[in-house]
Amino acid sequence: MKATTLIVLLSACSFMAHAQDSSDKNIFNHLSVGVNVGTPGIGFDVAMPICNYVSVRAGLSFMPNIKVSTDLDITPPEISGYDIPDEVEVEGKLGFTNGKILFDIYPFRRSSFFISAGAYFGASKPVKAYNKEDGILLPVSEYNNAVDNGVIHAEKIGVALDDYLLEPNDEGNVNACIKTSSFKPYLGIGFGRAVPKKRVGCMVELGVQFWGTPKVYCEGHELTESGVGDNGGGVIKFINNLTVYPTLSFRLCGKIF
Repeated sequence: MKATTLIVLLSACSFMAHAQDSSDKNIFNHLSVGVNVGTPGIGFDVAMPICNYVSVRAGLSFMPNIKVSTDLDITPPEISGYDIPDEVEVEGKLGFTNGKILFDIYPFRRSSFFISAGAYFGASKPVKAYNKEDGILLPVSEYNNAVDNGVIHAEKIGVALDDYLLEPNDEGNVNACIKTSSFKPYLGIGFGRAVPKKRVGCMVELGVQFWGTPKVYCEGHELTESGVGDNGGGVIKFINNLTVYPTLSFRLCGKIF
């Protein structure tokens, strides 16, 4: 019992000495708040030093929805008798929200150059596509249901987007998306202090988020390339090959204490 009490007292004394010395080693003794703008979107974060050479940042960023509309072809049916349009207006939307935890490593104590490592996490569907007019693809749905039920002996049809065939649901709507990993490791470099030495500071940062291999989904089902066409200007092909997302951001921050 006495030995246990002695160990506890020695541990407490050691902790108090460490806490007293932490201010000299720059351990969690400052806090900054920053606002960010760049390819990850618009966001805010807080930062604290872990030691003289490492700081940690945690925050949230979001990309406002960017919408683009285009007319896409519908694969022609093999059997007539259905009032199927030749094309449909589809709207694509780019937008996402992510949290982040980043560690900034300063190799040179007197320099503001840093190497950043950490992760973004959150959004897994950065790109979505859907028909603008509700239910306009209902004749396509009816045609495909007839194929499924053996009434029509033909191939199913849908909206041709790049090399993918988007089949509408029973309500006559297409809901497609591109999925990436929700956890995105990050590496970057930059200049500036996460916790400025003065009251106000700024940072510039260049890096990459590792998205993994993007996949195309429609109505919850993963699609494979069907070679139906090349509508959409190759956008889907480009994003499918985009396993890393380039990041350029600017941060304005102020030291709270």
